[in-house]
Amino acid sequence: MRVLILSHYFPPEVGAPQTRLRETALGLQRLGHEVTVLTGPPHYPGGAVRSGYSPWRVRREWLDGIRVVRVPVLVRPNRGLIDRSIDQLSFTAAAAMAHGAVRRADVVLVESPPLFLGLTASLYRHVYGRDYLFHVADPWPDYPIQMRALRNHLLIRVARWIESVAYRNATLVTTVSPGLVRRLDRHIDANGKARLLLNGVDVDRFEPDRDPVVARAELGWPDAALTLVYVGSVGLAQGVDTLIAAVEPLAESGVVLHIVGEGFDHDRLARDVAERDLRHIRFAGPVASPAVPGVLAAADAVLVMLRPGILNWHSLPTKLVEGLAAGRPVIVSADGDAADIVNGANAGVTAPAGDADALRAAILSLLDPALRVEMGARARSLAVEKYDRKRSVEVLNGYLETVAARRRGRSSRPS
Repeated sequence: MRVLILSHYFPPEVGAPQTRLRETALGLQRLGHEVTVLTGPPHYPGGAVRSGYSPWRVRREWLDGIRVVRVPVLVRPNRGLIDRSIDQLSFTAAAAMAHGAVRRADVVLVESPPLFLGLTASLYRHVYGRDYLFHVADPWPDYPIQMRALRNHLLIRVARWIESVAYRNATLVTTVSPGLVRRLDRHIDANGKARLLLNGVDVDRFEPDRDPVVARAELGWPDAALTLVYVGSVGLAQGVDTLIAAVEPLAESGVVLHIVGEGFDHDRLARDVAERDLRHIRFAGPVASPAVPGVLAAADAVLVMLRPGILNWHSLPTKLVEGLAAGRPVIVSADGDAADIVNGANAGVTAPAGDADALRAAILSLLDPALRVEMGARARSLAVEKYDRKRSVEVLNGYLETVAARRRGRSSRPS
């Protein structure tokens, strides 16, 4: 098949969606498909377009053997809902006019968020006859409503309408956890279309047998009794402030925390830590996908953070799967599915979302090196068995075949 991936995010941007989509595109190509990615200039999340790219021109390039078409975007920093919406809506409009890329495709894979791309994909279906699979990585607009970032009743009604349009015109709607599948299946326009597509990682990229002391030395990190690593977005949904409150009193226990990433809360929290001279808590900027395995290899334990909230009960963060693949115990500060996965495999320790005291106790329980080795081995086994990217791409391939078959069936009917 000729597969068009429609996504606001793609490398060389850094982040979990970007890495996942790149690996997915490569996996589909290995299965014999021709893949094109329709995206914008790399600028997330800071709002600065990378050197060599322009926000105003169409650019065609090859990235790791993947054909990439980049369309103009009104670039805005990720500072709030208004800036984010302007950025995403401009990409939605520009992608709607990418006639050549759409005509070339047999099937379209749409990555949401942004939810607005459901409008673009619906246009593709009605104007060009291209059926699409709508992948819900995070359930919008539920998240901004829950976080109270979206409170205007009229805007909520508009967002709900866009959600319905996206689901109604999709052939299939996929998402990352069984709980979210059930949630989607209750939506009148997604009922009967919802399918599970677990987050996965290329497990072969990670180094579970690497000595963390050696890995820390190569990164220039100090050795410690317990080195904790958080890699990923430091945003509204994660609640990294709970992590800092948990670790703050642990300097004398030999605990060192490395927060590697960027996001809405990153600069504020880094300033606060510096002002209070918490030298055992260290902030660093984001790292490119190829560097993530080395950073996780330097950890004694990997952290996953989610704020309290019913939607987060059914989240499956990529950082959880990466921590498992790295062969390190995973400390989950969250409720619901993420905690259940770790507890079920005894692959780490958990604490209720937003509970700094419980998280501190969970961290201190991992000062025992022998326990960390046992849990890390179980974490790695779970990643290989259930979350290998090759498996998720094979499942996705089956779904795309179903979507493409619908178009072939429609085109073969007599007029």
